[in-house]
Amino acid sequence: ALKHHNNIMFSLLTKRENAHSEGIWACAWGHFVPDEKNKEAANVDKENEGEDKENQERRDDNDQNLPETEQRYIVTGGLDDLVRVWRWSGDGVEGELTPLHTLEGHSLGVISVDVNAAGTIAASSSLDSTIRLWDLHTGEQLHMIDCGPVEAWSVVFSPEGSLIASGNHAGKINVYSVDGGRHVTTLDTRGRFTYSIAYSRDGKYIASGAIDGFINVFDVESGKLVHTLEGHAMTIRSITFSPDSQLLLTAADDGHMKMYDIKSSNLACTLSGHGSWVLSVDFAPDQQHFTSSSSDHTVKVWDFAQRNCVHTFKDHHDQVWCAKYSQDSSKIVSVSEDKSVIVFNSPV
Repeated sequence: ALKHHNNIMFSLLTKRENAHSEGIWACAWGHFVPDEKNKEAANVDKENEGEDKENQERRDDNDQNLPETEQRYIVTGGLDDLVRVWRWSGDGVEGELTPLHTLEGHSLGVISVDVNAAGTIAASSSLDSTIRLWDLHTGEQLHMIDCGPVEAWSVVFSPEGSLIASGNHAGKINVYSVDGGRHVTTLDTRGRFTYSIAYSRDGKYIASGAIDGFINVFDVESGKLVHTLEGHAMTIRSITFSPDSQLLLTAADDGHMKMYDIKSSNLACTLSGHGSWVLSVDFAPDQQHFTSSSSDHTVKVWDFAQRNCVHTFKDHHDQVWCAKYSQDSSKIVSVSEDKSVIVFNSPV
């Protein structure tokens, strides 16, 4: 009954203090759903326990030891050079964060993390100029990509998961293959340091935000620059497409967020409400809401249709570097300089 009670709206579900030993800069959700084949295999195994061990082992090799049940993960990256994987188990207004893996390998702070759509691989980029790919289930490192003398900044998976893209200090976007980690292509913004980066859900566009406030949108297929937008006067900390790939939302040090129409490149609206730098923005996959986090220590939830702030969470006590929606749009994870990870309930 509690779940449907009208008063249960926005709430803090769980807070993990000292999740890293230093500030936490990045977070991402992962959602793994076993395909029907795996499920059937698991059921067959239960029916004839032990009879068919050889087949089972062969199948495990093929499935890279994939879990038999649905899994929800949260991945965090910190200034302590670590990537941590947490298991999220919970329903409605209950929830628990359990440590699963500590991923070691980076020699400097982890700036950005992402998880592929399948919920099987995590990517992390660090001040050590490397991108690392990890098996989310086992915690093994799959590949290490050396990004050369200029560090890789944010890292994102393409929607279908075969590529990762990263922006760098030289104003370039480098695209790598997930399978093997080789360099595939470079997109040149011909601008300053590319701080933030995003793929559109339909896979057609890749957008970047620069330290000087410029936004560049590329056509993925041709590699051509489609739009350059003079968005903000200051660093664009975060950039994201709406789930329907029609709009681009940006967050900047000027304390504002802006929304652009991709086709026309017109400014759709400017949103204000934070008292300081806006460090991250993320759309709920159902496109009903979006979230923002800021140096003002808050996480805000915005109504997409009304373009207004519907809730402010004030549970961190230092700047909130990143906030992300879960795949079912009902939860937000946020990470902060205060070393804590918080999961909030955000009703759909």
